[in-house]
Amino acid sequence: MKKLIIILLFLTSVTYAQRDYHIVTKQSLIGTHSLFHPTYQALPVFNHYIKKNIFGKEVQTFKTESDLEPIERQLLTSDSILNSQNGFIEVDEEYIAIKAYTILGLDGKSFTLYIKNNQETIHHLSHNHYLKDTTIIGTVFLPDPITSSGNSYGGDFSDNNDQTNSSLNNELYQVNIPATFDNGEFLLENKHLKIINQSSPDISPTVRSDSNFKFNRSQQGFEEVNALYHISRFADYIKDTLGFSSLMNYQIHVDVYALNNNDQSEFVSSTIPPRLNFGQGCVDDAEDPDILIHEYSHALSHSAAQGTLVGYERQAMDEGYGDYWAAVYSKQLNENNYKTIFNWDGHNECWEGRSIDNNRKYSDGLDGNKYTDGKLFAATLMDIRNHLEDSVADRIIIQSTFSWFPNMTFEDAADLILKTDTLLYENQNAGLLHWLFCKRGLKTENCENSISEIDWEPNIDYSLLSQGIFRIYNLESPEEISIFTTAGRLIQKNTIFQNTVIIPNTTKGIYLIQIRNKTFKVLMK
Repeated sequence: MKKLIIILLFLTSVTYAQRDYHIVTKQSLIGTHSLFHPTYQALPVFNHYIKKNIFGKEVQTFKTESDLEPIERQLLTSDSILNSQNGFIEVDEEYIAIKAYTILGLDGKSFTLYIKNNQETIHHLSHNHYLKDTTIIGTVFLPDPITSSGNSYGGDFSDNNDQTNSSLNNELYQVNIPATFDNGEFLLENKHLKIINQSSPDISPTVRSDSNFKFNRSQQGFEEVNALYHISRFADYIKDTLGFSSLMNYQIHVDVYALNNNDQSEFVSSTIPPRLNFGQGCVDDAEDPDILIHEYSHALSHSAAQGTLVGYERQAMDEGYGDYWAAVYSKQLNENNYKTIFNWDGHNECWEGRSIDNNRKYSDGLDGNKYTDGKLFAATLMDIRNHLEDSVADRIIIQSTFSWFPNMTFEDAADLILKTDTLLYENQNAGLLHWLFCKRGLKTENCENSISEIDWEPNIDYSLLSQGIFRIYNLESPEEISIFTTAGRLIQKNTIFQNTVIIPNTTKGIYLIQIRNKTFKVLMK
């Protein structure tokens, strides 16, 4: 198939109607990108494509045609039909009516077959080149047995030399995981990572003839499945949800039985491709997603800012960066105690673990231990996420990472975050970010208004109430605002800033606006 972003063809044989057949739309950091089939007689023409990129007011359109790829493969009674659709294939200005079947064969291979007159396959698309498509069924911790159960480490919830029991088995969850099917075997690899043996002890990756990878922690294979699931899920969030598809655009190699069974893990950037190694001392490191995501985050920062891990504060930032993403991922699965990281692997006889729940200030000085000072950096990043929409905060933080440089300081990181907000969000979060950096001692200028007097009275502009809008003009610092109905139902709760426009439920009626210890009654007309 001709590459849509490179080859531009203006076709005369197909009329590109206003009602093109929509295939998919993706949102990137700079625009919206949609793919369509043109239509003929209101049905899709499957070998023609329209790609439309929208950047603000600029619209870029590419029209392409794919060559036919016949195959001696017919629809079999043993095939699982995933979907089917009527349409056309266009050849030399002739429209051939076909039926498109997307199927999954017994061998795990997936195709879309374009069949003419229910007999001849005149075109096909193979889907196996994406992930060597298959899905396995596995069991994992979500995120770990301490967090999901709400228990403390000890008793049934202890390592006990990798033994399992009914309490730990109760914290296993069945999940589907993208993996690989090749030559009749199911392999633990996908587009994000590949489980391999690359460090002592010499334990080969688990391979099965069926898709059942349900293990408990006492069985070989559990750590492999746990790593494959959690790293893949986190990578999907970074690359697909947040839009950073250029990060980690390779398949990282992962060994979950590594480092001579020592209780440590590492990211190795010097190999091609880079590697992740997880040790097995005490609680096996790959059993705890906080460890998995922390180490993978080193790979993320390396991918975004390769060659910059030079200097003490830059190294401490990298540790804090890993702790931040571990907490973010854990919170996505379960908010219980998410600021305490390495809940299962640490905070026990194995080692002390870490927490990013602190009120430390950069202006008070650093400790000199990169892991301890990294907790300050992680806590600062979490401050941002706790005051902005999750995806907005994460996108700003990741985008700023591309600008990291050797020997940078925490203060430099704060400046880059502010710069990123300017470029991505037109400076709309600058006031909040500056205030948060002031609280952490990363900024010393324009911080004098961070505390208001208790008798402060907000100046509210009621002139726009008929539109369900009002403004507060004299905020001296960010304030939390809650909007209630007269029956006491909370309809909105936000942190607001100078000149912020508040748009609550616009249904007519009386609403109560609560700011700090003040309550105001407003009438929406």
